[in-house]
Amino acid sequence: MNILWEGFVQGLRGLWTVALIVIPLMIVLEIGERNGLLQKLNRLMARPFKVIGLGEEGAFPVVVAVVFGITYGSGLIINHVRTGKVGPKEARVVGTFIAIAHALIEDTILFWVLGAPILLLVVPRVLLAYIMSYIVYRFSSGLNSSDRDNLQAVD
Repeated sequence: MNILWEGFVQGLRGLWTVALIVIPLMIVLEIGERNGLLQKLNRLMARPFKVIGLGEEGAFPVVVAVVFGITYGSGLIINHVRTGKVGPKEARVVGTFIAIAHALIEDTILFWVLGAPILLLVVPRVLLAYIMSYIVYRFSSGLNSSDRDNLQAVD
């Protein structure tokens, strides 16, 4: 029974550590979004994404996914495709990038607190995301009409 209690206490300590990182981060990000700071960050961040075929509208879901996570970024890219801000090929590049480098800030902070070196957490993920996204951009043709219909049918 002592082992169960000790495991429970350790679990609560781990949860508390995660909460101390994630909750302030989410508050700061929410403030940044409401004050337009995320839009300014997007303009700055859009420049390096031109190499992999993303314009400013395509880079925005990537920036959001890197900061907030894959769920929010995916919802944003679906919305951008539906509204025509992002084409199907660009959506495929965005999906590739965020599949590899989503929640980069949050994950890095969490693992850094646990003792992992920051450069080993960030550099390989970002490099792999850029390389794979570039490959998708260069060698991917446009989606056919049946795939495009499926993208717009998602609710």
